[in-house]
Amino acid sequence: MTLKEAVNLLAPDNMETQITAANFIQNQCFNSPDAKKKVLYLQGIPKLLKLMQSESEELQLAAVSALRNIVFENNENKMEVKDCEGLPVILTLLKKNRDIETRRQLTGLLWNLSSHDLLKEQLAREAAKPLTDSVLVPCSGISEGEDPKLELLADPDIFYNATGCLRNLSSAGPDGRKAMRDCEGLIECIIYYIRGTIAYYKPDDKATENCVCILHNLSYRFDCELPRVDSPVVHQPKQNHNAETSNPGCFILNSPKNTEEEADADYPLLEENGSPHDLEWLWSAITVRMYLSLIAVSTNQHTKEASIGALQNLTACSGELSQAIAHFIVQKEGGLSQVKKMLQEGEKEEIRISVSLLKNISRYRELHKDIVKQLLPELVAILPNSDRSVEQPIEVTVTICHILINLSHASVPNTCAIINQGALPKIISISTKDNGYSFIFRNFRLWDAGYRKTDFINNRTVKAVNSVRD
Repeated sequence: MTLKEAVNLLAPDNMETQITAANFIQNQCFNSPDAKKKVLYLQGIPKLLKLMQSESEELQLAAVSALRNIVFENNENKMEVKDCEGLPVILTLLKKNRDIETRRQLTGLLWNLSSHDLLKEQLAREAAKPLTDSVLVPCSGISEGEDPKLELLADPDIFYNATGCLRNLSSAGPDGRKAMRDCEGLIECIIYYIRGTIAYYKPDDKATENCVCILHNLSYRFDCELPRVDSPVVHQPKQNHNAETSNPGCFILNSPKNTEEEADADYPLLEENGSPHDLEWLWSAITVRMYLSLIAVSTNQHTKEASIGALQNLTACSGELSQAIAHFIVQKEGGLSQVKKMLQEGEKEEIRISVSLLKNISRYRELHKDIVKQLLPELVAILPNSDRSVEQPIEVTVTICHILINLSHASVPNTCAIINQGALPKIISISTKDNGYSFIFRNFRLWDAGYRKTDFINNRTVKAVNSVRD
């Protein structure tokens, strides 16, 4: 049989022949880009979509399996599915079909389709709800004991495929993120599943990575993209010390000490809500604890990166919520110990994200003492020496400089701790030596933020170094 013959055999009203032809096309397209192109040329895709609407489950399975292979790594074929109005056909079949193998193929097909950027937003709008109701609810365990019929639909491969699809869709941009955030039950199911894998000591379950990456993407710019009415309730402080807005010199030894009132300043507290609803799951205390647990127990690098990244996103905005989450991480959950572990043992990307998280946290003066006490040696150790090659991306060095500036502002004890840790010679080397790091001060973000070389090297800082040495 040839591909041309197989495509032609999809049309006659003979079920056995159609199944045989679809299976042949599936096998031919498994690992052959040329076969996929030929099926497109022969107009095989609309014929397979028509077979998916058959009442025969065996024929549905054969057609879906063939189409899954046809669109794999072929964007032209993916667009053909869209142009033939195939997305509603696929989603309708997912909602009504109860055969496990067919559902595996359907979710695998959706995962393949979701990798094409031009389809992501439409799929986020149209597929999030069917995937939540038909896959996440029965497979996550959230409905266990409520509906025996739903439990029959549970399957780890189906869940893995569906979360892989949603992981792609969550990177679609603001409109895609909004569609997924607005999908009732999606976030709650994902968090329920992750918490279950932690509870059963399976944090490296293959679907957990997908789930955490979805949450990481959905937490991006969350405080900026959500309407004010959806913001969570936090306990209002009497006064609020927000992020520093001035650009002081790096080490300010002649600044006044923080007053006792500043040290004891009130700040927003993250509300302990045992039953978050929909969007509230994104920033709930339960979810923040979950991320810290994953950082502690997971051995999957991507899972840890996504967990740290989600915390970084949650603390990145300028409002009270980000401030409350930062305090919750540091003072309520002791989360700096997990960050310290990442700085000591993490891969480069884990270190980069961890340092970005610390930059966010270091905006709040009342948390400086904890950072200096727990993490200063690790931060200074990451800064490059003058006698060795680059070990971390320039972005990491810049971010650490930002952190040290925040920590030293108006605090003599913190400044002395930074100097005693050996940071200043490294900073001087970074800014003066012709080893590539001076690029930071000429062209990178410290310059854009208003900092100059004299903020780091001046009579005051040199005098401070000499006094410590003496």
